[in-house]
Amino acid sequence: MPPSSGPLPVEAGGEPAPAASGTLPEPPGNGHTAAAIASLVLAIAAPASLIITAPFASFAMLLTFPYDGPSRNPWLAPLAFWSLPMVFGTISAVLGIYSLRKTKRSGESRGLSLASLCITGVLFVPGLIFTLRFVYMMR
Repeated sequence: MPPSSGPLPVEAGGEPAPAASGTLPEPPGNGHTAAAIASLVLAIAAPASLIITAPFASFAMLLTFPYDGPSRNPWLAPLAFWSLPMVFGTISAVLGIYSLRKTKRSGESRGLSLASLCITGVLFVPGLIFTLRFVYMMR
């Protein structure tokens, strides 16, 4: 069905209404709240994605486990284990820092940004420990 070519609704000032012109009003917080929410969602999804990558890391460790002598590829299992969480964590940290810099001191997205950065930081420490254990087991 072709779009109607009828007249657009007009406000009292003579300008077209926001819904009719195709533009939506800007959300409060100038979009920084959306970046903070996305950062928090990705920070929560990063540890959850370890469940997805753990079988691949185990399979990679089995394939690269040496029968005799040290492994030639001790980095492959940690790479498989942290591939997806690293992407989620990096994007979460970038969005959290962006949102934190763009908000005011008492902005509504400041708490969300700080929470996502704390979750990402807490994920980093166990990640480093597990990665070092993977590499140590491959020796």
